[in-house]
Amino acid sequence: MPRHIVICFHDFPIGGTERVAIDLARRWVALGWRVTILCGTEAGPQRPLVDSSVAVISLDPPLPRNPISRLALARRMARRLPALAPDVVFLPGNFHLVLAPALARAVPGAAVVAKISNPPAGAGLAGAPVRWALRRILPSLSGAAAMNSGLTREVAALAPGIAVRTLYDPIAVTAPAAPHQQANGPAKVLWAGRFEPQKDVPLALAVAAELARRRPFHLTMLGDGAGLERARAEIARRGLADRITLAGHVPAIDPWLGEADALLVTSRYEGGPAVAVEALAHGVPVVSTGCSHFLRDVMTLPEAGRIVPSRTPAALADALEAVLDAPRPDPARLAPLLAPLEPDRCARAYADFFAGLIAARAA
Repeated sequence: MPRHIVICFHDFPIGGTERVAIDLARRWVALGWRVTILCGTEAGPQRPLVDSSVAVISLDPPLPRNPISRLALARRMARRLPALAPDVVFLPGNFHLVLAPALARAVPGAAVVAKISNPPAGAGLAGAPVRWALRRILPSLSGAAAMNSGLTREVAALAPGIAVRTLYDPIAVTAPAAPHQQANGPAKVLWAGRFEPQKDVPLALAVAAELARRRPFHLTMLGDGAGLERARAEIARRGLADRITLAGHVPAIDPWLGEADALLVTSRYEGGPAVAVEALAHGVPVVSTGCSHFLRDVMTLPEAGRIVPSRTPAALADALEAVLDAPRPDPARLAPLLAPLEPDRCARAYADFFAGLIAARAA
């Protein structure tokens, strides 16, 4: 009988953690596991992405998402789980961490594993309540899958008694169809993400304003979100309408990367920004804030770009100038940096981690 992974999440929104879990589920089935998604409701645009080999069970009656729905979700999933007889219960990101204690009590023979998808707690007094809560939640886990080495260290410090392993998200990248041709005219900088506080759109606009005082360039911003209109107004206020294009949501980023000379990342925090990996696959160097340990894991060659410890517009503009003035890297030179993110390799690494936890519990 194949060992059984039950993935628990609320619903199927446009979200990275759910998308990655759906992709991993299909690959785990191909590796010989049985996989079930247990959800509060099947609502959400990513539901059609679930492969037919993966079972989906919704709570009955369904539980839609609301600000306090995770409390009810934990109780109701805990009642449903024992009948599924999981060997592994997988929580795909920080949002679902609060489910862990109830689910671990419900199936004490299973290995409960959570993916840590973002820094679990802030520093200083502001993060103290979160650290207090995590020190009580994390010990209920059998293991934690941290998306990068920095998160691994943070989780190990918060919960030294659980198994923690660095397990990267699978990111499928395609090599450019043709070599990049340097276009005449201003350098082309690309930014991509949702217009929300995490991505720090105002910082991106401030960097553009700083760079505009120094050299010709054009910034294209891909994505949408609640802050899009505020960004449009700020661009007009700064007189940058001829320097910045707001292109909205696009179905594929590859054509834009094919024309870009650099990617700018201004996020406050990230677990593993896939757009940076896609850029490197195209030979597009990345200039980023120090928002992600993942980027430090991946960007280990100078040609990959710059990670800027300061969040000042001048420091980021300095890094962009240096990258734009340097020769564009050959994608083949950067390809080895991306090998650990190959999807089947990532799925096998997760499966090996699960198998080790099951064996340890049996022993």
